[in-house]
Amino acid sequence: MAGFSRRAFLKVAGAAGLALATGCKASPPQSATQVSGSTVDPTAIAVDRPPRELIITPTGELYVQSYARVPSVDAQAWTLNVHGLVDHETTLGLEDIRAFPKIESMRTLECIGNPVGGPLIGNVVWGGTEARALWERVGIQSQARRARFSAEDEYSTSVDLEWITQPGVLLVYEMNGEPLPPEHGFPLRILMPGLYGQKMPKWIREIEFIDEDHLGYWESRGWSDVASVKTNSIIQQPLSLERVSAGSLPIFGVAFAGLRAITRVEVRIDDGDWTGAELLQDPSSLVWTQWSIDWPANAGSHRIAVRATDEEGFVQSTEGESILSSSFPDGTDHIHSLVVTVV
Repeated sequence: MAGFSRRAFLKVAGAAGLALATGCKASPPQSATQVSGSTVDPTAIAVDRPPRELIITPTGELYVQSYARVPSVDAQAWTLNVHGLVDHETTLGLEDIRAFPKIESMRTLECIGNPVGGPLIGNVVWGGTEARALWERVGIQSQARRARFSAEDEYSTSVDLEWITQPGVLLVYEMNGEPLPPEHGFPLRILMPGLYGQKMPKWIREIEFIDEDHLGYWESRGWSDVASVKTNSIIQQPLSLERVSAGSLPIFGVAFAGLRAITRVEVRIDDGDWTGAELLQDPSSLVWTQWSIDWPANAGSHRIAVRATDEEGFVQSTEGESILSSSFPDGTDHIHSLVVTVV
């Protein structure tokens, strides 16, 4: 399985309307009758086996944030201006940023508007530089409380100082070993551990350190001004309303909690007990946890649910909420469940 299964996108293709209100959209799903280029019987689709290594989302399949438009940026003329409450205002071109030591880091990115079980999440190897060296160069002043971002598409947002000065903040110019494509932020975007994509703008051109509050575009429309990732888990296979064959059925998906490590994932069939799943994890909590379990499926209609526990002891517990209402305004930690028919 080379990437986040395109079949998994189908289960929310008709239910992502609210997520689009935050400007996030999934890559177009392939036909339900096409899997890896082969025609299959849609009444009894064979469920894929769980991946045996951590999934890297192909660049073309990562969800796209579409606040307004994808700007056309001339890399030669583009600059990043860091100013405000700093000792040394600094303006850098792309080659100046590339001159800092380069690192590559696998990280999961999720949209705050991702509905329960949604596709607005992906896991990518990002290339760039640690932002800490730039902060040391400009000298952030003690009275600074927040950092405000301005982007080439006129998008704006801001974060408390603790988020932008924490270890692991990256100024990113590559994605899966290639330059950032325009739709993902060329020439530069920022990644801050623990936050939804809303707080990590693409096409950034200004970072201003300020001593006041600032509500950005989505925050002024009611979305969270913190936007820290909530503990959530997703069933990727089987799909909602899928018809599957009786026998040993692999159930698998991903779980993610931002700064917090996932410590347990459990699956429940109908009204049965919660059963622990096998986990495949990276040492970093910033990479999603993949989980899997085999279920001896018997004929009939069955509901499958998944819940995750994080290292702080939080266990997903909310069930029965609408898939379209649960992500506003803070993101969702509601339990994902779906129904399959076993034949």
